[in-house]
Amino acid sequence: MRTIAALLALLPVLVTACGGGTTYSSSAVEVRPVFRPVSILVEVYDPVTNYVFENVAVRIVEADQEWSQCTCSSPYFDWYLTDSAGQAYLDEWALGYSQVGFIEDAYGNAIIGSRSYEDQALVVLEIDADGFFPFYVEVDLSFDWPDVYVQVPLY
Repeated sequence: MRTIAALLALLPVLVTACGGGTTYSSSAVEVRPVFRPVSILVEVYDPVTNYVFENVAVRIVEADQEWSQCTCSSPYFDWYLTDSAGQAYLDEWALGYSQVGFIEDAYGNAIIGSRSYEDQALVVLEIDADGFFPFYVEVDLSFDWPDVYVQVPLY
């Protein structure tokens, strides 16, 4: 009987010690952002014959970055020529080097983040070929689609 009385007397102390009192604690879970490298593969082709064009110049002009709220123009005029398959590959290093406002990793590679305010970008490319007028192409990048393949008809 004394044992039961002693346990009943200690019950309020045990309940408070176990968090059953009036104090509440919340455990916040830290969600770390995830980053993905971005790239653009541009293919330039003739829409009439479906043949591809070799040695077409592609340049990164600017990008509209969601996270920086900036449309940043590239200070460089670096041209990337399409190969025999009609393709020019703008990898994460080329996009980071162009200084158009991408978030960059420790190696200078352009990356895009998983958070809602850093998961989208719009890149403007200039396409130029002998005998054709230069024109611009807008390419959407997102966290869900960080590697984009773009087919560009050359008229």
